[in-house]
Amino acid sequence: MKLYHLYFLALKFIVMSRVVLVSWDISLGKSQIFMIIDSLFKVSLGLFLMFYFWLFRPKGIDVEDSVIISLAGLVILTEIEFKPLLRAFEVQDQVLKAVKTNSGF
Repeated sequence: MKLYHLYFLALKFIVMSRVVLVSWDISLGKSQIFMIIDSLFKVSLGLFLMFYFWLFRPKGIDVEDSVIISLAGLVILTEIEFKPLLRAFEVQDQVLKAVKTNSGF
């Protein structure tokens, strides 16, 4: 299995996870899992659009169209919300520290 096969397999898993979380009505503000999956989806899609269409322009696509698609990947990357994601991990760390102190570890 080649490296890009693994990438597309991981992307399929990310997309399916996102679809399941959205269908269960779990949104960005409610779940740390959704924040992680959403961020991974945006990073992988944004990087793919940026690099594939910038470096390997498919036949039939003009240079200007390739640049626009690459910039769309950059826009997707800028849509990632890092503050709620970092806040969720900080809360998780505080909870784990509280459990460790209360349990005597």
